[in-house]
Amino acid sequence: MLRMIRHLLPLIYALALWWASTAIIIVLYRLARWTYRFSFAGATVIGLASLYGVWVVRDDTGMFGAYVAFTCGTLVWGWQLTGFYMGFVTGPRQEPVAYHPSDLVRFAQAVHASLHHELAALAGAGVMAVISWGAMNQLGVWTYLLLWLMHLAAKVNIFLGVRNFHAGLLPDHLHYLGAFFRFRPMNLFFPLSVTGAVVAAALFGRWALHPAASEFEAVAGTFLGFLTILGLLEIWLLMIPPAGTPWGEHQASAER
Repeated sequence: MLRMIRHLLPLIYALALWWASTAIIIVLYRLARWTYRFSFAGATVIGLASLYGVWVVRDDTGMFGAYVAFTCGTLVWGWQLTGFYMGFVTGPRQEPVAYHPSDLVRFAQAVHASLHHELAALAGAGVMAVISWGAMNQLGVWTYLLLWLMHLAAKVNIFLGVRNFHAGLLPDHLHYLGAFFRFRPMNLFFPLSVTGAVVAAALFGRWALHPAASEFEAVAGTFLGFLTILGLLEIWLLMIPPAGTPWGEHQASAER
């Protein structure tokens, strides 16, 4: 029973929170654009409340503190994603660009297209770090940083080339980002990102399952380890060919 409380319940809770928050963001950005201002205003209220929640439990190292910090860290990151996918916080470049054969030029263009989002994410990490500085419970900031790193890893893989991603998965107003996607059977960053995620998941799992781990450490390690596994799954899915496409079949744009 104790094992269920310390490990199984956090797994179920993390999956439910991750799935629900992702689904809500997708549903909201697929609504009419006139609704965005209200959705983002609501997300902002939730994000600010979550920052306050991180502060409230900063020294709570019980199970309650672990659940609240994890939830708040996830919701603050969800606030960042809402701003990006609704087009409020993207980058200076918000129009289609012609394909350029130079990876360096394309990388600079891609950074320019999402610069404001990345700076906002960095600022959010800074605020979370200040709130949690010297605190006993830093699970909120670690959750936020892990979600950000997972998002960055997926974006880098998409930029370098994957099998299973296209601009149609983005909101209509972000389709111009499709100019930075490439279709390839493999890229050099993919095995590095997968290896990094596996190592991180193993370290979090070791922390959670250590015989001397406290309840807080067991729950926190389970949360972070499971989030890392979800991120690993997302990266793997990028390399799985779309249904009905053989592994050996390349899309026409793969050679670009």
